[in-house]
Amino acid sequence: MKTKLFAVTVAFLICFQINSFSQEDYKEKRKKEFEKYKKDREKEFDDFKKKREEELKKMEQAYQDYYNQLHGLKDFYTEKNDTASANIIDEIIDFENTINEKTAKKMEVTEAVVIEDEEKQESPPLYDPISEEPDRKMQDETTGTPNPQPSETSLVPLPEEGNTVPVLTPLPKSKTRVTSPFGMRNHPTLKRQKMHNGIDFGSGMNAPVYAAADGKVTLAQYSRSFGNWIMVEHAKGYVSVYAHLNSFNISAGLRLKKGEIIGYTGSTGRSSGPHLHYEIRLDGTPVNPSGYLTELTE
Repeated sequence: MKTKLFAVTVAFLICFQINSFSQEDYKEKRKKEFEKYKKDREKEFDDFKKKREEELKKMEQAYQDYYNQLHGLKDFYTEKNDTASANIIDEIIDFENTINEKTAKKMEVTEAVVIEDEEKQESPPLYDPISEEPDRKMQDETTGTPNPQPSETSLVPLPEEGNTVPVLTPLPKSKTRVTSPFGMRNHPTLKRQKMHNGIDFGSGMNAPVYAAADGKVTLAQYSRSFGNWIMVEHAKGYVSVYAHLNSFNISAGLRLKKGEIIGYTGSTGRSSGPHLHYEIRLDGTPVNPSGYLTELTE
């Protein structure tokens, strides 16, 4: 009897020890799997940030090139005595300088691109933010939500940035038909290809315009090109721009909350119809807003 009891006890102890070892092995295995998962995610995030930084550098260089080309194009029209076109370009340059001064982005004309006669050579594309609204429908017909087809690299906000950067679509859901995306298009007045550095929403008149994130109003003014326009400064070097407004009810220096109404859509300035021209700039460089339109208001 004692021998049998002893054997059962030994067997129990062996099973207990084996089970303990199995649990330890399982815990160790799970720990290693978690560490591998964590390292993989960290590497993916680091790779994502690196790629994003490289994309932004390309955008910064492209923006500098376009800025230089603007000055070359102004000289071209001035030499041709085309005062109207030269004035349009001058307005664009003034708009860029105004934003860059507020974002502390230093832009210098290192070498103005020489623009040859239009009959001999098509001029290079220019970074011209004037927002005429072409007949171009870019929308999900079933939901009425934005469906922009980006023609340029589209940045997306970093996961760590959360709601401190402009991720709210600046119009009600029913007013978010994208009529002109970010990218190259033909300018209806200058009759040449140019870079459109924002998104146009075919919103109609007097649709409410929302602040895309918490921030501070840095500009609320009128220009001949952009009509009534607003610039809002957000966290991490972001600013958002809202142009061609029929009216706005804010002033420079005012602090805003995400989703707060800042104005109403219109057709002021150089505009062929009521719409909202919307830009996002990161450290002064225009980026494609399509990757940031992640939230909607009914």
